[in-house]
Amino acid sequence: MRPVEGRLSLSKAAIAVLLLVSACTQGGQQRNVPQPSTLVIAQQREPMSLNPSLENGQSQTQWGELLFSFLVKYDNHGQLVPDAATAVPTLANGGISADGRTVTYHLRKNIRFADGVPLTASDCVWSINAINNPANNVQSRYGYDRIASAQAPNATTLVLHLKEAFSPLLTLVMAPQGFPILPKHLLDKYSDFNRINFNTKPIGSGPYVVDRWLHGDRVEMHANPYYFLGKPRIEHLVVRFVPDAQTGFNQLQTHEVQGYVLIQDFAQYPLLMSLNGYRVLSTPVSAVGAIIFNTQSPQTNDPRVRHALAEAIDIRSLVAKATRGALNSGNAGRGLFIWSYDKNAYPDIAFDPSHARKLLDAAGWRMGANNTRVKNGVPLDLLMVIQAATPGDAIIGNAVTQYERAVGARVTLKQFNVTQFVAPVSAGGPVYGGKFNLALYPFVNGDDPDTTDQFACANVPPRGYNKSRICDRRIDALLAAGRSTFDLAKRKAVYAQLQRLLYQGLPIVLIYQRREIDAFTSRLHGESGSSDSVFWNVASWHLSGD
Repeated sequence: MRPVEGRLSLSKAAIAVLLLVSACTQGGQQRNVPQPSTLVIAQQREPMSLNPSLENGQSQTQWGELLFSFLVKYDNHGQLVPDAATAVPTLANGGISADGRTVTYHLRKNIRFADGVPLTASDCVWSINAINNPANNVQSRYGYDRIASAQAPNATTLVLHLKEAFSPLLTLVMAPQGFPILPKHLLDKYSDFNRINFNTKPIGSGPYVVDRWLHGDRVEMHANPYYFLGKPRIEHLVVRFVPDAQTGFNQLQTHEVQGYVLIQDFAQYPLLMSLNGYRVLSTPVSAVGAIIFNTQSPQTNDPRVRHALAEAIDIRSLVAKATRGALNSGNAGRGLFIWSYDKNAYPDIAFDPSHARKLLDAAGWRMGANNTRVKNGVPLDLLMVIQAATPGDAIIGNAVTQYERAVGARVTLKQFNVTQFVAPVSAGGPVYGGKFNLALYPFVNGDDPDTTDQFACANVPPRGYNKSRICDRRIDALLAAGRSTFDLAKRKAVYAQLQRLLYQGLPIVLIYQRREIDAFTSRLHGESGSSDSVFWNVASWHLSGD
């Protein structure tokens, strides 16, 4: 990692000073006194903003759980549990009305923001209205846009009136797959929150508070004394940004960091498992590794071509090789469709290069000179974008070029650093900007099998996360049917039909269910994986002797 000139760095010696300091008594004798503990964690990706409303994906959830509160969140058993709310609304407890169009939350009474100001239902109402405000550059308003009105009849009651019954609401609105509760008293004075100091040093109601963000280096935080579940036992938390995976691993070995989270390079898994003094968490999450096709590109707008390109790849052996056993390709659809997954409706892609060639022939792509297929005088040249500094992705990308070459397609790889790779259209991101034919892109869909944001016509970027740009009115109709009922059996039947349709059109190839890989010093206790983020219970972590 490059040094940052003119900036104070937390060296190993400095951390030791923080952990072990002796003080003099009045009589001149020295005694050891407990000092505030410090945990330094490395991760590859630096956020674009510390206001999660301007982030996306895992980063959005991570910083939301570190710095803010949600109404509800998922625990390490996959259960939706209260956070700022006292209970998860259901039909049984009266939190959801019989027609599914009114949802009521009751808030805890002891919640404060990190500046001491109480958090009330008015902050929740303001947060919803802010997300729906077109002046704010949020990447998606999905879920929030289903709310007709939000009301706070008193400080601890939030009532949401929906435009229509909308079953994914609980996992989206002020939940980790959406955005957290924002402080009205700090943000209400702005016409928008796109470029304000708050985004660099926000004040939330979560377990930690930002001291400073040294761009390109780290974020330093301290425990929030007002945190409603009790002040975290680890006083100082530092998240360092280490884009290169090998450097992150090296810093674990040298104990420069005590944790390495959201590990992007699964090829490091066996090395991490053998590292003395560390524990590794491997948690299945509601996320997938995928090869995404640009369905609006002339080369990949035909489903036959997309199936051919998918069947040309030996996905099973490739995933095992690239991830060194950390992942496998079996039942990859479970990472996207979770409890509604139907392996008969959405089977794993079989390796069948012979059938791939027949499909390309049928689609009009005939073999031409230099073993390259041509249609109407245009060669089948494809651009595949991948994330840089992730050796496992490089293995997959390079193998894909060889597999596709064998069936007559030429694939060129282009790498982007992780921040640019996931950037929105406005920041020139290649995936959200549609500047690709194929993209190797792991992504989090959410904790509900509703995939509207991934496949609906209305959610093509910059209006959402439909990275493949698929637009099919039959898909839209099934998505609408699945959202409109809280009956799980009915939803499951609808999503089986949806999966069949998506498999036929194949806008994306699911190659594995993603697992979150995190490594921590064995001195750390209390950490556990969740489908949302390892930070879901960060306030209860502690270090040995702390």
